[in-house]
Amino acid sequence: MISLLMLAALSAAPGADLASQVHEIRLKNGMLWLVVERHDAPVFTGYIRVHVGGADEKPGQSGLAHLFEHMAFKGTPTLGTSDWEAEKPLFAALKTAGDSLADLERAGSTDEKKTAELKAEMKRLSTELKKLTDENAFARLYLTNGGVGLNATTSSDVTSYFVSLPKNRLQLWLDTEAGRLAAPVLRDFYTERNVVQEERAMRIDSSPAGLMSEELNHLAFVSSPYRTPVLGYPKDLQTMRLSDAEAFQREHYGPSNSVGCIVGDVDASALEAELERTFGSIPARPLPEEPRFAEPISRAQRRSTVIYDAAPRFLMAFRKPRGPSKPDDVFDMLQVILGGGETGRLQKRLVYQDHLAQSLGTWGGPGSRLDNLFIISVMPLAGVKLEDVERAIWDELKKIQNEKVSPEEFQKAQNRLDSNVSRRFDGNDAIANTLTYGQAVLGDWRYFLERPQRIHEVTIDDVQDTAKKYFTLTNSVVVTLARPEKAGAK
Repeated sequence: MISLLMLAALSAAPGADLASQVHEIRLKNGMLWLVVERHDAPVFTGYIRVHVGGADEKPGQSGLAHLFEHMAFKGTPTLGTSDWEAEKPLFAALKTAGDSLADLERAGSTDEKKTAELKAEMKRLSTELKKLTDENAFARLYLTNGGVGLNATTSSDVTSYFVSLPKNRLQLWLDTEAGRLAAPVLRDFYTERNVVQEERAMRIDSSPAGLMSEELNHLAFVSSPYRTPVLGYPKDLQTMRLSDAEAFQREHYGPSNSVGCIVGDVDASALEAELERTFGSIPARPLPEEPRFAEPISRAQRRSTVIYDAAPRFLMAFRKPRGPSKPDDVFDMLQVILGGGETGRLQKRLVYQDHLAQSLGTWGGPGSRLDNLFIISVMPLAGVKLEDVERAIWDELKKIQNEKVSPEEFQKAQNRLDSNVSRRFDGNDAIANTLTYGQAVLGDWRYFLERPQRIHEVTIDDVQDTAKKYFTLTNSVVVTLARPEKAGAK
């Protein structure tokens, strides 16, 4: 039961009255729009969030959601080309040659002559296409019209596109974004495919943290699509087909699988007709199937060591339910209690008391749509044994299982989470980000607006019970990093 004091705190929290300011517009084709008027500056932020990420990829197509995000900046039949009718047959021929080469490479073909012919044909077609296309037209259009913060991101759960513009460029944004959602042309596919391969090499293959994170997900999940890295596997990226990317767009980038948001100096009442004219003209498509899998119960601790020439590191994770759910809310409390800044129990124990670590972090991942992980990451001090780090962590986890958190510590954790929620509504971009994330990932744009109340419904007993249930040996996953010469040492 929530006390009067708690209710007063919740009603005063930033974002508490935002629900009444959100104008919800559902277009005839099923696309949902959220509009929030904020007239303090003559600007707006536009967000398009698509309910598709790495978790939605088919086997053999890892990294496709992220690669497609790159391609969505390449324009449309009317943007990024000087002559679409002349470009179209060249683009089709390039796709045919590229797909044929990808098929040969995936099959491990040794037909060097055919491979050379296809590469030569692709080079010729690419040269001809460059005479007709402008790969920077999309970004330049926004930048020359005062756009700031133009970007896109891909996670395991969603893909997002966003920018902020002057209020008098709203029509430009509506027309441009509707055009690329309806009919993107995936120009420079093979160039961007190489870029993504280089990104994977830098962020995973040459990164201790990246390698450990990838290994952690491989160990923690047996059948969940969260096993697969958002950046994809090298062989899949190398042999990705342009036709697969186009099919991916048709399946996942439908209006009803997307949510749009506009926050800023706009007139919500006048927007519905314009949204129907632009985004509403996109034909409706059926919703794609959600990932289907059955993650088995773990009956043993899973452990692995990544061999890499870098200072030792330590990762521990525990499987947990997705949100919205009571356990997910409790884990947010546990994250603060255990790893929340300098006052977190693990931080105080490993960094300040026992001098075992130079840094420590706790977070959830790799996504939120599906059952996921509570993760503890430690960078030990030089010379510290990883066994001592692990022993100290288990010691603190057992304390929280055996002894109730004090009311003072519990209240501090609640206050910190309230503060974190408040920051989610600090500015146009933060509001648009928060509302669309709640809708696309957690099923309701009100999710974070209602979060303070859910957090204040968590009890001290909930914290202890959840720790007992989930902080177990069989539910844990441990990944360590060791240098090659130390890998076989006892």
